[in-house]
Amino acid sequence: MINKKNSLIIFIVLIVGILFTSSVMAQETVELEMWHAWTGQDAFASEVLLPKIEEFQENNPNIKLKIQVIPNDSYRTKLRTQAAGGQIPDIMQTYPGSEVQPLVEAGLLMDLEGIIDYWTDDLIPRDSLSAYTFNDKVYAIPAKVNYTHFAFYNKDMLAEAGYTEWPETYEEFKVMGDALKENDIVPISLGNKAKWVLQSIYISTIGDRLTGIDYLEDVLAGERKFTDPAFIKALDVIKELADEGYFNKDANSLNDMEMRQAFYQKRAAMFFGGAWDIGGVIETAKEEDMNVGIATFPQIEGEVAPKALSGVTGSAFSIRSGLSEAQKEAAIKFLKFFYSEETYVDLLRTGSFVPAKVDLPADISPQFQDVINLVNEHQIGPVYDAVLPINLIQTINNGLQSLTTGEMTSEELAQQMQDNL
Repeated sequence: MINKKNSLIIFIVLIVGILFTSSVMAQETVELEMWHAWTGQDAFASEVLLPKIEEFQENNPNIKLKIQVIPNDSYRTKLRTQAAGGQIPDIMQTYPGSEVQPLVEAGLLMDLEGIIDYWTDDLIPRDSLSAYTFNDKVYAIPAKVNYTHFAFYNKDMLAEAGYTEWPETYEEFKVMGDALKENDIVPISLGNKAKWVLQSIYISTIGDRLTGIDYLEDVLAGERKFTDPAFIKALDVIKELADEGYFNKDANSLNDMEMRQAFYQKRAAMFFGGAWDIGGVIETAKEEDMNVGIATFPQIEGEVAPKALSGVTGSAFSIRSGLSEAQKEAAIKFLKFFYSEETYVDLLRTGSFVPAKVDLPADISPQFQDVINLVNEHQIGPVYDAVLPINLIQTINNGLQSLTTGEMTSEELAQQMQDNL
């Protein structure tokens, strides 16, 4: 009897020990390092994406996200630098096309093919993931469709110069710009300190319209050249805007946030930005009682794709390859929580375009509905820094800045692009 009792006690102790150990293991904290560039300046980040990250952490106390927030202008450089040494975070915001491709080719990112059916095709069409797809494998899930080109203008300031409608042609646009200058109004606020603004926001749409939306792919395939007259003409538009004084004089000393502030403070009649600006512009216009209009660049003579509007999917997260099983499970759990139907509907409410098949919420703002109608009139064209290899992105970014300062001609920049191809 004593032996049986001892055996029973030992058995019970073992069972309790196993249950206790299992409980401890289940609650073991998994740490994931995360990097992103959402500083909270925009509505889509402050009202949706950042709260979703916080909600995930609250709901999953055993998953600890060690987050670094790096401003957009510095983020890409830091990620490239860290990737060169193979030192990237566990979850990171990645940019589409040629920017994420080196990380994929270096084997630094985990492909999501094992879980991609969670989103496709009921929520996200597979072709919406093309900018993050390499060799038929997906390496990131995007939150937004980033159209990179919109004109945000102060209707009252334009009215002071005698314009009640957005000009239909580029020639009319320049006449309006001259009228604004005569009224001592800076026509266009530009902040190109980080060099990407003129490329992503301006030349992507202007170039797509004058060269056609297949131009970049044709150039990379050797079927066309950067020295083609259509591309030089697109560069000439940027040069003319600078030479004629339509930009603020300190354009290359301001960042994109300062560019927007100049517009909000009514120091300029307009600025060109992306879809990421829509929510902030609509909200600020309400708060400041500004009469704001949203348009796209006027028609340019000689366009072959007159309704092209540059855009690409973005606000995407990728997962580092080589995670432990516990980290991998936690990272996948985050992606499934973060990229949900609820997230996409909430993003629509902030004035963001989404790559998902969701119904428009009933409380969507009339202003954003107008922008949706505007976008529906256009066809999406490529963003240069989502297609070109990194060396050509750097060449055109630097060259466009030199173009505005008179240090380079359009022909010289086009030739430099071709030489670096």
